[in-house]
Amino acid sequence: MTRSKIIATCLVNSSMISNMDDAEVRVRSVFAEEFPKSDYDRWNRNIDERAATQIIRNVGRASRINVKRLIEDLAVPEE
Repeated sequence: MTRSKIIATCLVNSSMISNMDDAEVRVRSVFAEEFPKSDYDRWNRNIDERAATQIIRNVGRASRINVKRLIEDLAVPEE
């Protein structure tokens, strides 16, 4: 599962956004605003399904999701 889909799923689960398409657009928008010098496609790589499920479970149905913070938490380490 891609990093954007993980965050989008959390946004939908928390009812902050009603559908996955809008949630993924929001993730891309926040990424562009907050990390203008970073490469979205490089960041948005797949994460192991087990790890993705655990992240979604840990965030759960939080009433507020900080998209910027989740993007940072899922950052790609510099190679």
